Amino acid sequence: MPQSAPVYRFGHFRVDTREQLLTREGSAIPITPQVFDTLVAFLRNPGRLLTKDDLLQAIWPDTAVEEANLTVNVSTLRRLLSAKGQPPCIETVPRRGYRFILPVDVEVFSEPRAT
Repeated sequence: MPQSAPVYRFGHFRVDTREQLLTREGSAIPITPQVFDTLVAFLRNPGRLLTKDDLLQAIWPDTAVEEANLTVNVSTLRRLLSAKGQPPCIETVPRRGYRFILPVDVEVFSEPRAT
């Protein structure tokens, strides 16, 4: 069965989940695997409040980590995705979690089946 490999687009950004690649207007942006996974968790749930537990489970499903790790990831994403004069893309909901607030377009590509 072919696997889907979604590509997310928002603002000037493109996120290719198959290639683990974040680009802004075609230029690659260096991003660590955990920060990339954090971004993908947000993009799979645009406009939806994700609790800290939701995000911790999505990014580190079998590992006990501190909330500080998540805070660092979100802070890094805010810095990577910031654009002068533009509103932030991640909203903090005090004592609850975070919400990705930009509109997100999704393209799904099927990978060919290996023979």
